[in-house]
Amino acid sequence: MKITVRKYLSENAAAWNAFLKKCDLNTFLFHRDFMDYHKDRFDDHSLMIYEDETLVGIVPAHVKDNSFYSHRGLTYGIPVAMCDKHKIVYDAILDYLKVTAFAKAEFNLLPDFYNQDSDGILLSKLQASGFQKERVSNYLFVDLQEELDFSPKKTVGYRNGKFEGFQIERNHHFKPFWEEVLVPSLKVRHNSAPVHNLEEIELLAFRFPEKIIQHNLYRENELLAGITFFIKGTIIKSQYAASTPTGMKTDAVGFLYMEAMKEYKNLGFHHMDLGPVNESDGSINEGLLRFKKQLGGKMTEVKRLVKLYNIKNH
Repeated sequence: MKITVRKYLSENAAAWNAFLKKCDLNTFLFHRDFMDYHKDRFDDHSLMIYEDETLVGIVPAHVKDNSFYSHRGLTYGIPVAMCDKHKIVYDAILDYLKVTAFAKAEFNLLPDFYNQDSDGILLSKLQASGFQKERVSNYLFVDLQEELDFSPKKTVGYRNGKFEGFQIERNHHFKPFWEEVLVPSLKVRHNSAPVHNLEEIELLAFRFPEKIIQHNLYRENELLAGITFFIKGTIIKSQYAASTPTGMKTDAVGFLYMEAMKEYKNLGFHHMDLGPVNESDGSINEGLLRFKKQLGGKMTEVKRLVKLYNIKNH
């Protein structure tokens, strides 16, 4: 049995995507049609691990300043392996990093509610190999298999009439939300912009129409709020959520979340990923944490592990 690690090349796209369909973490984020939409921003250094000539693992990754990163352009970038090949794949990657002249290697692990048993193996392997925890992010999620547990502060709008007249549209019409709600909100509140511009999110939704969906909330034809959801297996992830000033007064985003949780729970989804509550410096945004907890969100940690290499020994 011969184990080899090869750098991904564009001609490997079909093999990469075919492998992804049959592995234990079938997420469209790792599909090359998703990864390559922003390939101009990253120096791709994805890896493919073979047992003899059989592909048994892949790693979405890129390099910058002589450092190896499990892909920062994705929500996470862990290695993906066939269900019985995790140890082989992880050992092969670590051996590859030992003999490649990178100054640093970094891996962002999965939130534990993604329920990948392999992640425990990966964490143990990384720590045994000298990787150290660099940062811990705090993620909130809702277990849709349990009874939904909304705070009375969130459900009061059902009782006092604040939610009357709300209408939800589910479609791929991203332009109104992007131009009228999301971009202005991020600019005013955080002086930032969405990771995906309008053209990019429309392109991705065209490529993955069953994996990206827009929920918009209207009252009397006025757009008040929206949430962009990414679907990853049995997990529905809130990628973007924002409201107008008028929508904020009526807790329009809270209403959208609660209705979406009911909907996706009934459709058999297991979890809703509400995303992180950390500021850029790692501190917790207490207001955002409170908002997500009032929706029934539970907190979990997501670890980033890093190892510095002595290049002289390579």
